[in-house]
Order: sequence, then structure tokens, then C-alpha cells
Amino acid sequence: MRVIIPFLLCLVFLSHLSAQTIDFENDRSIANLFIKMYGEIQYYQEVDTDTYRPGKLDAKRVVALFGYQFSRNTQFITEWELEHGNEMFVEQAFIKHKLKNNLSLKAGVLLIPMGNINENHEPTNFFSVDRPIIDRNLVPSTWRDIGIGVTGVFPTASLKYQAYLVNGLVGYKEGEGLFQASNTFRGGRQKGIKTILSGMPSFSGQLEYFGLSKTKIGLSIYSGLSNTDAYSGLPKDNSPAVLSADSTVVYSTMTGLHANSVIGQNVVRGQLIYNVNADNVYAYNAKTGSDLGKSQLGAYVEYGRYFDKDQQWMGFLRYSYFDENLINTDLINTWKDHHYFTFGFNYQPVNGALFKIDAILYDFDRPEDRRLFINTGIGVWF
Repeated sequence: MRVIIPFLLCLVFLSHLSAQTIDFENDRSIANLFIKMYGEIQYYQEVDTDTYRPGKLDAKRVVALFGYQFSRNTQFITEWELEHGNEMFVEQAFIKHKLKNNLSLKAGVLLIPMGNINENHEPTNFFSVDRPIIDRNLVPSTWRDIGIGVTGVFPTASLKYQAYLVNGLVGYKEGEGLFQASNTFRGGRQKGIKTILSGMPSFSGQLEYFGLSKTKIGLSIYSGLSNTDAYSGLPKDNSPAVLSADSTVVYSTMTGLHANSVIGQNVVRGQLIYNVNADNVYAYNAKTGSDLGKSQLGAYVEYGRYFDKDQQWMGFLRYSYFDENLINTDLINTWKDHHYFTFGFNYQPVNGALFKIDAILYDFDRPEDRRLFINTGIGVWF
């Protein structure tokens, strides 16, 4: 827990970056239809002086974003994503309807507002070749769910809010526990694909303050029971079977604090994510054979600087911390905390096109676990 206070102090001084949205009035469109695209191609190479490590090349994703405006108050937005050259997903698909100036209704496949990256996950919005580790292993970016809720802005208070009810994560399906210590909830994303809702929906919300120049500070929360297919077909009066099914459900509450700021040619960002799983995590691990921790903590701070006024060249540094089981108990495997150091460069010849290179040193504080990766890639957003 001693790492929380330094990160909180850093975040007080941080913050920037606006969400990537469709502006039908100011951006180019075809009648009422709007189209944007982004994509990433990446190369990863582990460096090992003792063992051969083949590099990995990946056409990570190519995404098309479409919007259609039915009227000034009603629009539909969707993203279609092709991952790894052969996997197609719907990343967003929702109707947004303005009820009044500071209140809009949203329903469909929604992005969960959590941290810096999940909503703003285009490759031009993060410095490293891949998304930050905290936004992959703790916040399961890209994290989306089917749901309904409200969003709006209070300009005089410089506040933006979002609040949704969503179907939530699935922790147990077809006899398998989907939550693990190393990447927490990533295996439990339902992605809108024939989703399961076995109990009450989960809550997701965020409040962001943008009253400081080129600065944004946000507070997020996600809370709810995981879903399971273990109840399917069970008689309600079969108490032993129902109790066994109960053990496949975990109640989790994730909170996040993020901040971004641009000061001249300098960019400073930070994020703190804390997740707590309820006591049923012990029964969950015993039932499924998983090793999910009682709680998780992830955080990072990063600094980037443009070397020229045209913002073509940038260098950056990032320190990340991830603890898979912050509260150690004898009932759950005691996992070591992880420290990561990332540094690299970006070259942006034109706005929206990036060449990237970085190095990531994993667990640099423990020689026996230390690993080094050199990564390169390209990213586009237009």
C-alpha cells in the first residue's frame, strides 16, 4: 500500500487528451455518414543473452469507425475491428440521444470508462508501441459491454459525467474459470458476443474535470457481480447445486484515477487503478482452480517531450507498477509485485501517422525474473 501515496501525489500534478469522438458539424462527412479509421502493426523481440527468442510480428488491429446522424439530437456510432488479420469484433455500437443540453441517453455496446486508454485507445493516444501494461493486465482494454446509461457535460463546472448499467464480466463458462492473477479480468470480457447475464447488471461510471488548461483529471468506478453459466438448468430447490454455482461468482469493485496534462512541448500522464474482489474469491479459486488475488493495484506515471515545435519527434519514459495480489493471505498464492520501465521514441511525419520504437524492462528489480523487450511498430488514426 505504500506505493499508493506517491502515485496519488504525482497524479495531483498531472493531466490532457480528449476522447476520440465524432463531430458531425465540424469534421468531414458524407451527408449524415461519418467514417474514421485507425490501425497498428507491431514487432516484438525479447532480448536474451542465453536463449534464442524468435521475434513476433502482428497486424494487431485495423479498425473502421462509422457514425450516422439521424438528427441533431440522435446519432449511431459503431467500430468494427479486425484483429491479428483474422478476427472480427464489434468494439462499439450504440445509439446516443440528447434529452437536454447536459443529458444524453446511450444504449448498445459501450466502452467502459476506466483510466486513460480504454475509451481513448487509438495508437496516436499512447506513446509506447503497445498499450500500457496496466491497461492490458488490469484494465482489460479494450473493455466493452452491452448496456444503457446517461452521459453529459456541465460546462460551467467543467465536468463530464458517464453512468451506465452493463451486463458485466463473465467469470465462469463451460466449466472453466476465466479470471486469473496475471491478467485479472481479461479472459472474462464478453465483448457483446452472445453474452451471459446471470444476475444483476454491473455499474460503470466516470467523472472528469477539464477546468485546467490542457489538463484532464478523471475518477472512474466499476462494480458488480461476475456472470456465470453454472446456474443454467439447475432446479432452484437444489440447495447443494445452487451453492456450488454460487462459488463461481465474484463481486468486484474497481476504481481508477487518471490525469493528463500538456505544458508546452511536455506531456505528463498518470493512472492509478485499484480493484478489490469480495471474499467469495476464495471459493471461486477452490471451485475453478484459478489463482485470482483478493485485490490488485496498478499504476504508472509517464513523461513525454517533443523535440521540435512541429511535434514530429518525441521521447518518453514510463514507470509502471502492478501487484497481482495486494492483500496477501494464506488462502491465495502470494504473488510478487511487478515493476516495469519503458522508454522510447515516436516519429510523426504528419498528424495521425506514427512510427514507434521502445524498450520494456520487466521486473528490473529482480535479476532472476528480469526480461527485456525491444518493440517497434506503426500506428495511424484518420
